[in-house]
Amino acid sequence: MKRMLVGYVICAGLLLGGCASSEEDVDPSRIEYHTIHTDGEYGPTRTITDAETNAELDRTTEEVEWEDQPVPIEREPDVKATFVFTPNDAPERSLDFGIWYEEQIIGGIDPKDSRGELTADQVTLFKSIFDDQE
Repeated sequence: MKRMLVGYVICAGLLLGGCASSEEDVDPSRIEYHTIHTDGEYGPTRTITDAETNAELDRTTEEVEWEDQPVPIEREPDVKATFVFTPNDAPERSLDFGIWYEEQIIGGIDPKDSRGELTADQVTLFKSIFDDQE
């Protein structure tokens, strides 16, 4: 009986260990974005494929302290960005963000999504990358 119990525990451990999520830390393979113009219209969609730039932007979004609060801003974001992740042997997934420079806020495009406060340095970084790519 004891042997069966030990065998069961080992099998259950292997099964649970094999099914556990092995979420790897993957940087975005590309970032697609468009910026708002003074007339209120968005420009063409642009793509950043530089691995270093994508990793830097991803690290910056990870440093943001996210709140489980909706985005309270009535106007459209200054930048709409989609971070596209392509993990090995897995389907592509994406995260959509809106960035408001003056309010120093980053959040989901959907107004019900959460938001995060940006530091002045983070706003400067986003501006330099997204405006420089134009």
